[in-house]
Amino acid sequence: MKVLVTGGCGFIGSHLVDRLILIGHDVVVLDNLSTGKKENLDKAAKFINGDVRNQPDVNKAAKDCKVIFHLAAIADVQAGEDAVFQTNFIGSANVFKCAEKNKAKTIFTSSAAVYADGKLPCNEDDTCKPVSQYGKSKLKAENLLKKQSDYFILRLFNVYGPRGYGVANRFCGKIPEYKDITIFGNGLQTRDFVFVNDVVDALLLGADNNGIYNAGTGKETSLLQLVDIIHNISKAKPSVKFLPEKKGEIKRSKADISKIKKLGWKPKFSLEEGVLSVLNSSGFLPR
Repeated sequence: MKVLVTGGCGFIGSHLVDRLILIGHDVVVLDNLSTGKKENLDKAAKFINGDVRNQPDVNKAAKDCKVIFHLAAIADVQAGEDAVFQTNFIGSANVFKCAEKNKAKTIFTSSAAVYADGKLPCNEDDTCKPVSQYGKSKLKAENLLKKQSDYFILRLFNVYGPRGYGVANRFCGKIPEYKDITIFGNGLQTRDFVFVNDVVDALLLGADNNGIYNAGTGKETSLLQLVDIIHNISKAKPSVKFLPEKKGEIKRSKADISKIKKLGWKPKFSLEEGVLSVLNSSGFLPR
C-alpha cells in the first residue's frame, strides 16, 4: 500500500517510516527539513522536500496514497504563536483537505498538551483546556479532523528514544558525559514517558480503527526521578542547575490508556529499558 508520512524525517516520523518499509509499504515522505534530518530517512522511501503549509506540496506528495500519517508540526511550546498556528493548524487543514478529496485515511499525531493541567490521569473524554499555543493548535486541528468520517487521532505523551530531542534524550546525552543539566522549575514536574517504538505500534493501529486515543504508559515520572534512573544506569552523577519554570509548561502528566488497550495495544518498554536503548544508540557502554 502507498502511504504518505508528513514530517517523516523527524524523530517519530523516521521511526514510523522504518517500520512501514519493513512491513512492505510504499512510503512517500513530505518534510521541509526545518527540524527533521534527511539522514534519518530510509533510502527506500521517496522524499519530497516540501511544506504542509503549501497545498500543492501536499497534493503532490499524497497522490495515490491510501493512508496519510500526519506528523509534521512545530512541537516547541515556546515557539511563536503565528508560526505554530500556520504549521500546526493551517498545515493540518491542508493535509486533511487533501485526504478527504483523495478518500485517504488520516492518522494524526496530536498531543497530551491538549489537556488541562491538573486532572490526572488524562482521559480522552476529559474537557480539553490547553495552556500552550502548541496545545491549542493541536486541539483546533483535532476538531477540524473530527468533521471527517475516517480518522484516527493519537494523543502522544512524552515520547523519547533514539534520534529524539525531548527532555529524556537531552538528559541521556549529558549525564553519562558528566555534563551539567538544567531543570526549569523544581524538578517535581512529571511526565508520562513513552518509548518511540511503542508509539509506532500505536500509530499503525490507525489503519483499521477510528477515534481518539492516548499513547502513554499510564505512569507518572518526575524529572528528578528521570535523572536518578539515568544516573543508576550510567553510574554518572551530574550537577543539576535549577532555573525558573517556562511559561506554558504543564506541571503533571499521566495518560489513561484503558481505551487504546482495548485495541490490543500496551507499552512494551519500561522507562529503564528505553533509557538504556537511548544511551546505547549514542555509543554508551554500561560500566
